Amino acid sequence: MVEALAQNTNEYSFQERGTSVNTTAKEIEKMLGMYLKMGLVQMAGTRMYWETETRYSPVADVMPRNRFQSLLTSLHFVNNMTVSETEKKDKLWKLRLWLDSFREKCLQVVPEEHNSVDEMMIPFKGKFSSIKQYMRGKPNPWGFKVWVRTGISGMMCDFDVYQGSVNGIRAKSELGLSDMFQMCYLLVDPRPS
Repeated sequence: MVEALAQNTNEYSFQERGTSVNTTAKEIEKMLGMYLKMGLVQMAGTRMYWETETRYSPVADVMPRNRFQSLLTSLHFVNNMTVSETEKKDKLWKLRLWLDSFREKCLQVVPEEHNSVDEMMIPFKGKFSSIKQYMRGKPNPWGFKVWVRTGISGMMCDFDVYQGSVNGIRAKSELGLSDMFQMCYLLVDPRPS
């Protein structure tokens, strides 16, 4: 997954600027690790991790700020030039290959005896998203709604990103309400139907 991410990032940067950022899978892993650490130690802006007064060594010592921002602006999960118009009808087409690959890994997790299927919100307040949802009463009411099946430990076994409606028709969710009832039934009575 990370190897493809590095390749697509290089291709996208070349398509946009005429020069590749020449990144590797190892450098992408470092950048993702830095981003995760930024989520644990949050600051008002990304640049603050490198500034003298607010420097955070676990981030700042990994790579220079300009390199990090260059990779972040070029980060691409798919080559835009090779995607068909049919595939682009999927609201998540830019992430689809990565999401499918990640879901396959989740499905390999041995399910626990007790499971739960519920919705969760991935916080997002950006402007440019057709799948952003508002759910009153959630700790993060704005974001991406995801149906998730987890074990009692909280380990995710399956997921499906809710995409809303397509041309006024509600998009089929692999873990939607009817499927959720089917899944709950199978968890209680695992015999084939």
